[in-house]
Amino acid sequence: MDKKNHIILIATLSIILLLCTGYAFAEDRSYSIPSLDMDLFLQNDGSIHVKETIHYSFSGTYNGVYRDLPLKNGQILQNVKVSTQGAYSSQEIIDQGTNQRIKIYLYSDAAKTTSISSKDLDVTLEYDLLHVLRFYNDIAELQYKLVGEGWEVPIDQLNAKIHVPSSDGVKYWLNPPYYAKNSSWQGNTLEVTSGNIPSGDYFEVRMVLPKSQFSANPTNGTIINQDALSQIEQIQNDYQNQLNFKSTLYSILAILMILAIFVPVIIYFRYGREPKIDYQAEYERDIPTDDPPALVNAICGPGFSKKIGEPDMDGFKATIMDLIDRKYLLMEKEPPSKEGYGIDDSMFLKVNPGKDKSSLKGFELDILNFLEEFEEDGLISLDQISADLSDRETAKAFRDTYNNWKDDLKDKFLSDDQLNKIFIKKGDTYLKIFGVAGIIVAAIVFFITITDSLPAAGYALLASIVLGVVSIISLILPQKIAGQWTTYGEEYDAKWHNFKKYIQDFSLIKEYPPESVTIWNKYLVYATALGAADAVRKAMELYVPSDQLEGSDIYMFHYYGGYALLSSSLDTGISSASAGSDFGGVGDIGGGDIGGGGGAF
Repeated sequence: MDKKNHIILIATLSIILLLCTGYAFAEDRSYSIPSLDMDLFLQNDGSIHVKETIHYSFSGTYNGVYRDLPLKNGQILQNVKVSTQGAYSSQEIIDQGTNQRIKIYLYSDAAKTTSISSKDLDVTLEYDLLHVLRFYNDIAELQYKLVGEGWEVPIDQLNAKIHVPSSDGVKYWLNPPYYAKNSSWQGNTLEVTSGNIPSGDYFEVRMVLPKSQFSANPTNGTIINQDALSQIEQIQNDYQNQLNFKSTLYSILAILMILAIFVPVIIYFRYGREPKIDYQAEYERDIPTDDPPALVNAICGPGFSKKIGEPDMDGFKATIMDLIDRKYLLMEKEPPSKEGYGIDDSMFLKVNPGKDKSSLKGFELDILNFLEEFEEDGLISLDQISADLSDRETAKAFRDTYNNWKDDLKDKFLSDDQLNKIFIKKGDTYLKIFGVAGIIVAAIVFFITITDSLPAAGYALLASIVLGVVSIISLILPQKIAGQWTTYGEEYDAKWHNFKKYIQDFSLIKEYPPESVTIWNKYLVYATALGAADAVRKAMELYVPSDQLEGSDIYMFHYYGGYALLSSSLDTGISSASAGSDFGGVGDIGGGDIGGGGGAF
């Protein structure tokens, strides 16, 4: 790319950045509606006169607000008047078919040239509604959403007054009732105050009145030739019963889910507490057992979520180190004179032809067979292994080898019967079952209650979140928490833990050093299985004479970077085998529902 193209690219990116920054600043604004005051006057002819004052609090610059009024079944909006306090305004009414939008432009100056910015103001609308009141054979009905679903922001408080000809014989309901803070009659006016009404929800008043309070021919109402009172009462009773049932159900669910979070504690006390043992040593200087290092890794290996009886990559590496220590693998630092083996500092291994493989166990043969696949002219180049394992297909083959190695080790030493003599998984199994069941229950309750505004749903929602968190923690807790060592297993783990403590503590090694480099070599092998190889290598450099170190193949393997290269190669192999995906691409984000109500622009 030449200099001109560089300049064009930089300029383009700068413009995009400035536009994005400008957009961010432009959107750095917000508003709220602290309160909405509303008066409904029910007229003799069946029409309704509405006066509403919306109190806005703006932060940032806005051009105006709008109020959407959805109409249906022949309903008519007329005689719209708009006034503002705290700003100058102009308005227009936009006919959107079944929705009428009153759009109000707000200005901070009388010339109406500058938009409002960061201030509180009131917008008052007055209008008449025709054919909203319904007149049945037996009663007149008002069913009116004081707050609709289409508001952009919550209404912090609604103060509504419904003025009727007379309060005598009037019955009313507020739906949903839990939004109402209080309601009372003041003469012939029903006064209603609400708490916060979230955006996207509604609050309505439903009222039945004697028809005698209106004209015998209410021309601006809707006439319906049927009786309605008993049906309305039944609908409201059913609705209240449904709310009561859901409230009770949510409360019970919340209690049960809160009680369920104590199940892991019960499982721990029933199955997870360890047996008491007589072993009291603070550290182990000698290698506790003569078990293969891979077995020690499977039982006592490092890692918070380590599964008992499940060998990992440290065990695989420790097996290679053990084969080097036992001379089944020989280290060759210098390449032969033939070309094609890499650079002069490459690391090579060689399978010892003088050693009888028949005494090796299946999991050890798996590793030798794996290494021999990279053999060329009798030498195994670690550089070549590193390069080859970067290839995904070769890495998949290595993963198969690695899995076979684990299976062969477990078949030999860690069958179910053998493992039960060391560790009992029953408590961990129960804990994992609880975790899965808890997540399923929590997810179901969460998605049921997240959109439900019923107060009791909030308690169930919170309890489902708590249960979900506890369930997830239960799934990721290590087996050692809810599972239980046997007496033998507890002592076995304690001894190897104390051995690891010893080999990682330079002061202890200095005070009680191993007698020979042969023992140091064993330390290094088992330290690899326990994830502490670097500590032992550094201790060897401090306390073992250099001439003895040069005779230690596995130390020299570490010293010349063979272990680091091998470790990196094997980790790369596992990563490469797991890379990529057979899933399709991620789909685009879809749209959402938009409703009428009110907002700002």
